[in-house]
Amino acid sequence: MACEEDEDRLSSLTDDILHQILSLTPTKDAVKTGVLSKRWYGLWRSCINIYFTNINLEDESSILNFNLFLSQIYYVHHFEYILFNRFYIDIQYSADPNDIISHSIPSLSQWIKYAAGARVKFLHLLLNYVHGNLHHLNSSPHLPSGVLRCKTLIVLKLRWFLVKSFPFTDKVDFPELKTLHLEDINFKTHSLFMLFLAGCPVLEDLKVANVFFLEEKTDEDDQVSASLNLSNFIRADITNCCFRFPIKTLFNLEFLRIQLSPQMYTPDDFPTFHKLTHLVINNISDLVLQMLRHCPKLQNLQLYQKTQNESWDNREQGSWVVPKSAPKCLSSYLRSCTIRDFALQDLHQDIMLARYILNNAGLLQTMTIWSDKEKHEIEIELSSCPRASATCQISVS
Repeated sequence: MACEEDEDRLSSLTDDILHQILSLTPTKDAVKTGVLSKRWYGLWRSCINIYFTNINLEDESSILNFNLFLSQIYYVHHFEYILFNRFYIDIQYSADPNDIISHSIPSLSQWIKYAAGARVKFLHLLLNYVHGNLHHLNSSPHLPSGVLRCKTLIVLKLRWFLVKSFPFTDKVDFPELKTLHLEDINFKTHSLFMLFLAGCPVLEDLKVANVFFLEEKTDEDDQVSASLNLSNFIRADITNCCFRFPIKTLFNLEFLRIQLSPQMYTPDDFPTFHKLTHLVINNISDLVLQMLRHCPKLQNLQLYQKTQNESWDNREQGSWVVPKSAPKCLSSYLRSCTIRDFALQDLHQDIMLARYILNNAGLLQTMTIWSDKEKHEIEIELSSCPRASATCQISVS
């Protein structure tokens, strides 16, 4: 009886509910649901979301088999002309790069052209090539031109592509794009990258990680950067990049994560972030306090330690001089502070920084220290430190 009741309950679900269930299911699994019940048979054909996640393609044969499955799904949707909401694909390759470019990319390009015509709103093309333990950027496939025809996009996320030019008929124009994530992307020039951003007039959320350029920066690139208007940005995540992002254009940010390196930035590069409440800094340097002076309303601060090969501004250990005055955000706004990889290289410097924050942050509620060594010494040093906030709790993990 229990089985019959379960079957009846499944059969009684409305099409709307079944479509909601399938819209959250990887496409491969959605196709398989046709065997669950007569009510489910063929429902996947009208799904407005296409998901291919955790796909591992190791050789030419696996690529061709995946292409065959893609083609079957494609022709069903193309025949019935289903409008798209999301097209999400996440593939890890360990096959020969030539097989990827000659077999896999053309199949994906066909899908992207269809998705553009079907008014896709969310497009995730997350490719990754791993050979052993190495990630390869120099063999990236060209970004399919069909991506630039997706004028209805709200979210675009790309990984492991090469951008050498924009076709004359397909200039960057994403009038509705709010979120753009670029990871492991090679641009031929800085100007191409800046023009990509310029083609997103209402962009609010930008993430760039491992973005590189094939050619050296020129005066023309600087002119394009200077003309950018990124005042709509409220969130930016800029890490592991070999270029200086025009931070002055990001003055309206509420959240910023940045890899702060003295080799790339100076205090003159920072605007005043009047709205910034959450700041994450990778690679602690002397610029940290300089930047805090440009964040008058900062409430949450996260600091990631310098790498093993870096020291604060290349100075000798213990040379940091405590500033005479504190940034406004420390005395009036900061609520939480997290320092990760504490004492990775110089325990004395790290403790000086933590003590400085505790001495000046009058509203600080929590300070969290993440360290893999010297935890007891850190606890002793900080527990005896005078605190501007009597309610601040210190946690060392």
